[in-house]
Amino acid sequence: MAKKNKKEPGKARDVEAAGSRFPGWLAWAAFGLWVFWVFKNYLSKLPPDLNSLFVLLAPGQYFSSGLLSALPGHAAALAAGLAFLLAAAGLGRFLLVSLLKAGPFSALEEIVFSAALGLAAFAHAVLALAAGGFLYRWPVLALLAVSAGLGVFSLKSSPPAPQAQEPFRPDFPAFLAFTLLAAALLLGLAGALSPEIFYDSLVYHLAVPNFYVIKHGLADMPYNLYSNLFLLHGMLYSAGLLLKDEMVPKLINYAAGVLSVAAVLGLGRRYFTARAGLWAALIFYTVAHALLAAWSSGTESLLTLFSLCALAAALRHEPGEKKFLVLSAFLAGCGMAVKSTGLFSAAGVGLVLLYRGRSSPGAALRSALLFTLVAALPVLPWLVKNQVYRHNPFFPFMTSVFGVPANADAVKINNFMGETRQIGAVELKPWLLHPWKITMGEIGNSQYFTPLFLALLPLLFLLPASGGTAPFWIYFLSGWLLWSFASTMVRFLMPAYPAAALLIAAALEGKGQRALRRALSYVTLASCALGLYWAGLIFYSQGRWKPVLGLVSRTDYLSNTQPTYPYSHYAAIEFINQKLPAGAKTLIIGDGRSFYFKKDFVVSSVFDKTPIVEYAAASRGGEELYARLRAEGITHLLINAAEAIKLQGYGVLYWDARARGVFDEFWASHAVEVFGRDETQGGRFLNRVAVYEIAQKLPRGTPPAFNVMKEVIMRNIEAGR
Repeated sequence: MAKKNKKEPGKARDVEAAGSRFPGWLAWAAFGLWVFWVFKNYLSKLPPDLNSLFVLLAPGQYFSSGLLSALPGHAAALAAGLAFLLAAAGLGRFLLVSLLKAGPFSALEEIVFSAALGLAAFAHAVLALAAGGFLYRWPVLALLAVSAGLGVFSLKSSPPAPQAQEPFRPDFPAFLAFTLLAAALLLGLAGALSPEIFYDSLVYHLAVPNFYVIKHGLADMPYNLYSNLFLLHGMLYSAGLLLKDEMVPKLINYAAGVLSVAAVLGLGRRYFTARAGLWAALIFYTVAHALLAAWSSGTESLLTLFSLCALAAALRHEPGEKKFLVLSAFLAGCGMAVKSTGLFSAAGVGLVLLYRGRSSPGAALRSALLFTLVAALPVLPWLVKNQVYRHNPFFPFMTSVFGVPANADAVKINNFMGETRQIGAVELKPWLLHPWKITMGEIGNSQYFTPLFLALLPLLFLLPASGGTAPFWIYFLSGWLLWSFASTMVRFLMPAYPAAALLIAAALEGKGQRALRRALSYVTLASCALGLYWAGLIFYSQGRWKPVLGLVSRTDYLSNTQPTYPYSHYAAIEFINQKLPAGAKTLIIGDGRSFYFKKDFVVSSVFDKTPIVEYAAASRGGEELYARLRAEGITHLLINAAEAIKLQGYGVLYWDARARGVFDEFWASHAVEVFGRDETQGGRFLNRVAVYEIAQKLPRGTPPAFNVMKEVIMRNIEAGR
């Protein structure tokens, strides 16, 4: 890229010529004491285990004859995922270069912008198909073919214009940084090729798009609160499921993380140095939570990609120019349409635009207004969908304004808010201690966060700035501030990681205090290696590597309890998919995970009313309950005993004695077991999952099926009270 653009973000003078801002002894003392204190406390609470490291690195366990049988499946998944991404990027390049005529870009920037814009546009095209009831394989294939054709046309009509690049000669620390980054990317890919066991994906991120695939379009899930959250990423996942299976959505998610790494590299090169881009990419991607996001089909990777590209476009916007402004706004809006927390990064991008246009306040405000209007567009379809289904465009939020729908429970909605936020009323002292507690792993769902941000960011003012870092500070601090009042889940902060990483990398690459910067670079390498270690340990402990390497079959892995994946009912789902007739419809009892279904189903999340309880409570007897279930089209029941007992902590089985009596009466006359599986672990009984046909009446001489609800689930629940 052109060298003249290097200091564009803040249009600030490079202060390096003025020397250090503070005496060397002060900088050394402050960094030395604070970094030592942070890492000492961090390692005392979260000490790495060398024995675990040796177990992780023992090579013999990873090789078996099963690897040869697993490779063709991985190759097919990678080919399908790559074809999907190339087609989407082709659409994006056509929109970016041929239609919008934005630029100039370096090769890396063009790839990232094209892919991000293409994924966003393709998701909206799939949304249109789903809204029209055309969510079938052939329309998605047609969309991919058209997208690829537009990409070819764009490349022929507007070939890439090479941009001059500064040469990059890596020193030894940079070589180590590159090696660690490559290892992290390979670990992320291995995770992406493993079967999906992330709870949120099985309940929501993949489960809802899969339900749309089964229904061939948008459809209401009245007992799944999560289905009302914004789901732009789900449109990509629905298309991926139609193209092959869950591996395509997982690879789309993984690719979004890789593209985010490329975006960080591009931002670092454009506004600082190529070496700074490398360091920033390493810092960002080796945060353990970024790596965990890479191998599960969730929201954070796509949200980060859209947010980063929105920031990059905002930094290219100049007064009077509209192309980059509209591009930034659209991508920021797509981030919000992926997840409501995208509002945090969108607000940060908006503040960056205001900051850069501060010399002309009127023009800056007009740009901010246009930014807001365009950014709102990708969110509108999801607001309309919620208005149609829930009479509240923001459901499950703002129920105090719009009311609670009849199929929802106000107490459970409040519980959902509390679990998502994991934070009560904001008080000054806990809020001030928030960064420390998060870093030290003292708050749930945020363990193993990087200590690097807390160790270095507060002291960067002691080092001369490498250039225009102000926009990155604005973006990071606004994102962190809004997040800190809303949640303690650090994966929700992921769109802000790259800005923090760029600030640290820019400080490491600045002039002056070279010895101190070199020392801090090795601290950074150690911290990044630690993040990679934590992610690798989690990957190993979940056993994800076993099906990837063919050591166990996918079915065996998914059918049995794994760490973070307890009491699986996959074997029962597989029976339903393979053995039940096409028109079967299953009511899932005791489990909110529904992704792997290929036939129609009814499911409830832990934050919703439970259908079987509601049906029983509304029935006067067992025969009426039978008639009600058949009227709903339900032909079978799937019961997961141990999971139902576990989830009772959320109050999922809240029926009274009368409703339980109705269910027991129905069971004695209409439940026929057609599949059952007992799971054992180390010779010890662990769980039972079973499928029951709802028969009009039991065959002559057939005794009633064992009432697992009465004799196992409710007995255990009552015994635990």
